[in-house]
Amino acid sequence: MNNWKASVPNHLFDSFYVDGLWVRAASGISKEIINPSTEKLSVSMPMASEAEMDNAIQAAKHAFEQGAWPRTTPRNRCILMHRLADRLSERIELAAQLWTAQVGAPISLTRKLAPLATLRLRYFADLAASFEFESERSTQHGHAKILSEPIGACAIIIPWNAPLPILMTKLGAALAAGCTCVIKSSPESPLDAMLLAQCVHEIGFPPGVINVLMAGAGVSSHLVKSNDIPKVSFTGSVRTGSEIASIVAGRMGRLTLELGGKSAAILLENADFDKAMPTLEQYTMPFSGQFCFSQSRVLVPKSREGEFLDAFATMVRARKVGDPWDTSTQVGPVLNSSQFERVMAYINEGIDEGAEIVCGGKRSSFSERGYYIEPTVIRNVDRQMSIAREEIFGPVVTVQTYETVDEAIEIANDTDFGLSGSIFGDSETAMAVARCLRTGQVGINGMELTPSAPFGGYKMSGVGREGGPEGLQAFLETKAVIFPDQMVY
Repeated sequence: MNNWKASVPNHLFDSFYVDGLWVRAASGISKEIINPSTEKLSVSMPMASEAEMDNAIQAAKHAFEQGAWPRTTPRNRCILMHRLADRLSERIELAAQLWTAQVGAPISLTRKLAPLATLRLRYFADLAASFEFESERSTQHGHAKILSEPIGACAIIIPWNAPLPILMTKLGAALAAGCTCVIKSSPESPLDAMLLAQCVHEIGFPPGVINVLMAGAGVSSHLVKSNDIPKVSFTGSVRTGSEIASIVAGRMGRLTLELGGKSAAILLENADFDKAMPTLEQYTMPFSGQFCFSQSRVLVPKSREGEFLDAFATMVRARKVGDPWDTSTQVGPVLNSSQFERVMAYINEGIDEGAEIVCGGKRSSFSERGYYIEPTVIRNVDRQMSIAREEIFGPVVTVQTYETVDEAIEIANDTDFGLSGSIFGDSETAMAVARCLRTGQVGINGMELTPSAPFGGYKMSGVGREGGPEGLQAFLETKAVIFPDQMVY
């Protein structure tokens, strides 16, 4: 816990990485990162000015237009990406510690999930080597070559909650496509991207292909508005995503947006609750519910509500709230005071509207300092309540009942979001239900975080997909080169 700063090179605390060089921040603007478990200052990080952002944009643009990266073979890109993954894997324990230090995710969780970053980078490295960037098809009077070409210099804007795994999903796809990048890390958790920049620098990535800096809202908007950035990939809030979409659409740029969810776990009448519980334990409120894929609504048959609540609440009450650096801790703090107040406001609003607290619902007694909230289960929830419709992003799960499978589908779909979901019961019925859900990813009798499957949402959960070949395609433009055997009008 106390040694993570000693493992971080000093220049990561005061510099940006632009055009293959460490550039000392000059704006004089900084962001204080507050330890959410103690409410004390952890570290202060520099924020970029518009001029510094412009330097990064131009470096990425020049590397794309004049550099070797977009023109090298996919096989060569694969090789260098694996070298980057190798170097990052050597730092994966530090990456886990940075995750815990900045946002309070339990170290037991970050040590488990941090390796996903290298797994995702390696997936896209291998995909680069096997992807069909050129194909040929017949036309009425000849043939055509179909070329999939990199879009250009891309903005990659990452959130605070899982910065490194999310970054590597975006960056892996962009690099495999042959794009260059400006990475704008979250002010709440900037060190993950800076650690990546250190690895990039050490293995000798071509200058300008990967540029990393931190910035506030105004300078981030400057990045998104740039005509030299034809593609923006963003993960974050609906409000910010909507603003980005408006800006980028106005200049006909390309977009990938992942904006959150209100996912439902449906337990069918014949579901085995004992078998479902391990998945629900991991995915209903992981990292204090601060993951977009959290299964924050659980739908159960009305006839089995009592049976389910007994089992589920027993499991939730047993989850240990504590110091995120303690390896036995399962539930740490939420991000900051604003997030704490937001979550508590949702809980109190639900109570005022008639919902019933099964367990939790209060500030945790673990510590007088820190943003700790008891893991909370709420029943007697109407689908029109805010706690059933809006993304709370906290350790709060609502339990709703249904009479028929059709009603369960209707409740699950009755939300502005459509990111994730899960179904527990016999596989045939579960698959039939999955086909009816308006959501981008559904787990049947379990969940898996895998780079080979596309991830993204319907409705307000976003635009486009990340992961899988679909994630690579999102960083490509399509060109048709036509070879007619004769002149045809």
